[in-house]
Amino acid sequence: MNHRLRKRLVLGWLAGLLLLAAGLRAEVPPLLNSALRKLQADENRWAFTQTTQEFDRKGEPEGGLTVERFDPSQHYDQQWTLVSYQGREPTPREERAWRKRKAKETKRREEKSLGEVMDLENARAVETSDAKVAFAVPLLAGASKRLPAEKFVVRMDVDPANETLQAFRLETTGDFRVLGVAKIDRIEVAAEFATVDPQFAPQPARITASGAGRVLFFRVGGAVNIVWSEFRRVTPYDDRFKVEIGEMKVFGF
Repeated sequence: MNHRLRKRLVLGWLAGLLLLAAGLRAEVPPLLNSALRKLQADENRWAFTQTTQEFDRKGEPEGGLTVERFDPSQHYDQQWTLVSYQGREPTPREERAWRKRKAKETKRREEKSLGEVMDLENARAVETSDAKVAFAVPLLAGASKRLPAEKFVVRMDVDPANETLQAFRLETTGDFRVLGVAKIDRIEVAAEFATVDPQFAPQPARITASGAGRVLFFRVGGAVNIVWSEFRRVTPYDDRFKVEIGEMKVFGF
């Protein structure tokens, strides 16, 4: 898996991570249902700075930090701003390429979300304490055309006192092959949540994604670390025009 393919795979999962379907059903465990609804209530109401660092298979940084600013109160094509690229000011060519990638990511988010393919009705508590309740959530059969859904599981930690999400993790349960030539040993996408304002549900503060496998005779792998900071409460652009959004997609990394 070359650099571009690995990055596409990681960012593809990041783009879908924690996108929640609007209609959570009554069969969903009440505590998990409440935590997800609180997260939905804050959809597109936070502007933030996103700082990204990529790592190679050995854990060494690849290039410098890429810093972006997201503001959902702006018009759609102005919501993302590239502050720095690979640790420096981007060239005009790099910024054009970046905007093209952002447009593709936005289009991808219009497709079926992770929330729609999580089998929330079959979520089960696998760990319970005063500090947290951990849920394991399978994916629906046929959730992905490229990857075997049965090889993935979502784990979500909920604070039982506040009924808010503490952590999220999508991980593989075993190795598998893609297109008959690439053997995937491991994929993991995780998010840690932190309180931005006590009035509102905690937001993702750190997102990590990593993977490892083999293409033909070559070992491949790498990781991405994303930090969200400098949060600011805003009014979503759509709210200014009273636009009704049919499907809530809480956030797309």
